[in-house]
Amino acid sequence: MSAYLVSVLTEGAIFGIMALGLNVIWGWSGDFDLAYYGYIAVGAYMTLVLTIGAPIAPAQYILGATLPYPLAVVIAVISAMAVALVVGSIALGHLRGIYFSIVTLGAVYVMYVFAGQFVPLFDGYNGLSGLFDPMGDWFGLDYFSYQYFLMGLCLVMFALVYFLMSRVSSSRFGMALRTLREDERAAAAFGRDIYRLKLKGYLLGAALGGFAGALFAAYLTAFNTSAWSPIEVIVLYSAVLVGGRGNIRGVALGVVIMGLIVNESTRFLPSLPGVGAFNTDHPQVLLAARGAIIGLVLVLFLRFRPQGLLPERRFVDRQPAQPATDVAPLTA
Repeated sequence: MSAYLVSVLTEGAIFGIMALGLNVIWGWSGDFDLAYYGYIAVGAYMTLVLTIGAPIAPAQYILGATLPYPLAVVIAVISAMAVALVVGSIALGHLRGIYFSIVTLGAVYVMYVFAGQFVPLFDGYNGLSGLFDPMGDWFGLDYFSYQYFLMGLCLVMFALVYFLMSRVSSSRFGMALRTLREDERAAAAFGRDIYRLKLKGYLLGAALGGFAGALFAAYLTAFNTSAWSPIEVIVLYSAVLVGGRGNIRGVALGVVIMGLIVNESTRFLPSLPGVGAFNTDHPQVLLAARGAIIGLVLVLFLRFRPQGLLPERRFVDRQPAQPATDVAPLTA
């Protein structure tokens, strides 16, 4: 198996966990969250500062611990949920629709600027690096064996998250989230606590985002603010939309189409020759083409198939109707 295929499968599994987390927030609860990638970043940053050890000048960052990778992942997930609790408590209190999206956009921008400008936190725009072979002490793997191990680990984690989300999807909690997405007033009329239910779904999605960020840190061995590209959020939303918003199988299909086929195929576009005296290639054109293709796919699906390739199955109450009882006629 080539190194390229190993990297594609590893990144695809991590991307799938990210999309499943976003599906909880947007697909089930119906909240268009623009702060989601911030929780991925928190998971990645916290995993790094808890595993790579003390900083070496001129680098600066908090903690600098050397915890075992699994323990660092747990703390990273909790940290992402803590940040989501603050954002969700503010945004979900009285805001819906575009107002919720604006607040979450402001939240992720604050996180981005704070991580970049406050250097002692995560070494500013330079970011963190050095998470090489985090499980090496446990299994004694060399560099090449570790790549296969990480691929297998990410695929297994994606399978477990997929199974968990499929169970949650058909549970009372999953169906309750869908009632909020369809009609909050009707759900409130039946006694549902709108705020608490939405906040629980928001924290679940953020936990999956933080977990994916922890795996992402192990895959990249580094993380900095340049990874907070808007194209990453667009690809995540496109995967959920194209596959089928709210449908677990649809999200998995969308990850394959948008995260692997579309996103990776643009890497093989021919580079344009330069003009002028230097005659250099223009690699930035490929990045622009990738965004344009993803945007075109989004527009086409929004116009012709907004429900996605695998639409969400509507749950119907199939309880048998109660037989009518015979009532004696009233007599004078």
